[in-house]
Amino acid sequence: MKILTAVKNIRDVKNDPFGFIIDSLIKIIVNAVIPIPLSGDVIARFKGPVLGFLASMVILTVMLFVTFIGIFSTIFLSPTGFFQFVTSSLVGSAPSTNEGFTQSAIPSQNPFGGQGMSYTSVTAGFMDPAYLLQFGKNHSGIDLVPNAAYYANSATYKQNKKIIVYATHSGTAAFYIDEEGGETVEILNDSGDLKTKYIHFKDEYVKTGDKIKAGAPLGEMGGTGFATGEHLHYEIQIKDGNKWLLVNPLSYIKY
Repeated sequence: MKILTAVKNIRDVKNDPFGFIIDSLIKIIVNAVIPIPLSGDVIARFKGPVLGFLASMVILTVMLFVTFIGIFSTIFLSPTGFFQFVTSSLVGSAPSTNEGFTQSAIPSQNPFGGQGMSYTSVTAGFMDPAYLLQFGKNHSGIDLVPNAAYYANSATYKQNKKIIVYATHSGTAAFYIDEEGGETVEILNDSGDLKTKYIHFKDEYVKTGDKIKAGAPLGEMGGTGFATGEHLHYEIQIKDGNKWLLVNPLSYIKY
């Protein structure tokens, strides 16, 4: 009898594999609930509800999968989405605005404040040959650190004991972490033809979409990303048609 049943099962699998699997599942479920032998006709009555249940589970699984893919893509695959998602709640408490900055859409001062470069030393220049020789790539901006005059005279430093980086012009901010891990703030002016970039923050006071005025505190100088020590990478780009051109930030600083 068992041999005949096995032969019948093999024939059923060959003729209708899906139906055989469904019938087997129904038998397992029904026998688990009603532990007495039931005829094939009785078991067959359960096929419709079971198929409906399985179809519902498939649809639910697909919907959950699509939802998960959408969330995953937004958070992890966007160039800045993941880091913005993680850091958006970590924006620090900002110091007050530096009123010594001239309100303009074009930068004219260095990001540490003071007159000209009085508070600042350049540790790597724009397109610096020594930088290219050491790191194997062009330097797209200038690297700045505060000098002795900054520590002696900066009211911001005396009050906060932090090296605060300020916006050098007005515009809209974007915060992201670059491909090398550098915490970055970028400001695009309202006319859309100039942007400044500030890299290596250890703490930020702005988030993407913030409207910024010159002298607004952007964050605290740090050494995140591609950096051999704490400093500020300061960069200016101007729009030329559909391209952005790098320019020397020192040519914008007025003395």
